[in-house]
Amino acid sequence: MRYDDDKEPGTAALAAVAGLARSVEALTRDVAAMKTGLQQTASKTAVASLSKTIDSLGDTVASFEDLLTRIATKPAARNTGHDANDVEPERSWLRLPEDDEAAVQAVLSELLPWLESTYLRYATARETLPPCWLWHPEIVEELLWLMDAWTSAYDSPEASNKLVGDWHDRQRPGVTRRIGEYAPACDVLAHRDTTEQRAVVVPLAADADPFVTWWATNRDTHGPAPTPEQIKAGRRGGLTAVPPTTAGAQR
Repeated sequence: MRYDDDKEPGTAALAAVAGLARSVEALTRDVAAMKTGLQQTASKTAVASLSKTIDSLGDTVASFEDLLTRIATKPAARNTGHDANDVEPERSWLRLPEDDEAAVQAVLSELLPWLESTYLRYATARETLPPCWLWHPEIVEELLWLMDAWTSAYDSPEASNKLVGDWHDRQRPGVTRRIGEYAPACDVLAHRDTTEQRAVVVPLAADADPFVTWWATNRDTHGPAPTPEQIKAGRRGGLTAVPPTTAGAQR
């Protein structure tokens, strides 16, 4: 099928469907005339064989027409100038609007039954999901997209054995493994004394100006040296840093 870049994909596909329909109509007339001629000159076996070929061709053309129609009515993946709001975004626990309890409730009202009916049927899922999973936004996020991927594989118009296989072979094991890495030894009691603390703090966010200057003007060097305050603030993983006692001391 030829594609004109000046047309939207949907318009081009619909035009192709119309052209194909005209071709099929002409082909049908020609074949009907051919069958009439063969009935007078050819054997019954030849006529029967031709009829089967015509039926098969008709099925193929119908399938192709259906495919083109679905392409024409499906939103285009590339930028077509339409408002971005025309495309429904994928759901994300981390991007749910604040102060909207109804949105959060709607997600959990789907996720909780799905965990019971599907995800936790797998032994590896039961072994790695910590009892405090609701305290971990990263875990809820993983489970939400995994549920949506399961729905796409089984219950969407695009459902297919290929998507089902991908869910079993790659997606579910990947999520299960990552959840086990996020909170390998966590439990509900571990969250008791941290409820009023800010959950996420970006390290050195208040000290970003020197890094702006470094990366904009002199990025071939190793960057600004850490200040005593930055060293005292701690190391990755929450370990307290020991200030170096000599120049060039290593961590």
